[in-house]
Amino acid sequence: MVSILVGTSDFRAALASVLIHACTDKDLPALARIRLDVGPENVTVTATDRFSAGLAIVSVHSHLAPELEAIDLTVDDAGKILALFKAGPEKGDEPQYLLRIDTTGEHVTITDSSGMIDGRALQLPRLDVDDSFTDVPRLFARSVHSAPILIEDMTVNGKLLARFKTAAAAYQKPVIIEARAGIRSVLFRCGESFLGALMPVPLSESEYAETRAWAQAWTRRLTDPTAEATA
Repeated sequence: MVSILVGTSDFRAALASVLIHACTDKDLPALARIRLDVGPENVTVTATDRFSAGLAIVSVHSHLAPELEAIDLTVDDAGKILALFKAGPEKGDEPQYLLRIDTTGEHVTITDSSGMIDGRALQLPRLDVDDSFTDVPRLFARSVHSAPILIEDMTVNGKLLARFKTAAAAYQKPVIIEARAGIRSVLFRCGESFLGALMPVPLSESEYAETRAWAQAWTRRLTDPTAEATA
């Protein structure tokens, strides 16, 4: 079973920035979860609802047990963790506020281990790991290993686009948006720890023609400043 220490702020940033992308459709139980994949150095946190996806890494402060495994959380339980465990300002590179994550076959327990004596603890029923959950790291691996490309335009859903403000707030970094060769989704990067993806909105020929007509209308409404300069 897993037993690790992670920085509270680091874990909160990852969980919050990824949770917004989790599926909430109860008819898709394989996707309605957040996955914590515990590795030797990092916990990889992933979620997707098929239209957007988030991946964030959390540094493992120390392993208290040798096992490495995946931990699946429900959307509601991830929200409970964020609501209960807060962190204050950090000093230096080492985290001052720590969480211990312990698993058994039936439970996941999150404990505030910041001081000499453990603080608050939250025990959650353990969600069975679903092997059909999307391999989100593989999706991002395809993107980051593809060449960046320039695109003329791309149509996206504004509500889904707004999800990425959570990562920007969590990591206090600007969001970088990229298109990659051979990849339908748009790649988002925020700081060194977060990757996101967003599917564009498909347009019919008539809808695309309409958007181009709107673009041309703006060129008629607004005077070309370069033409004014040469007049």
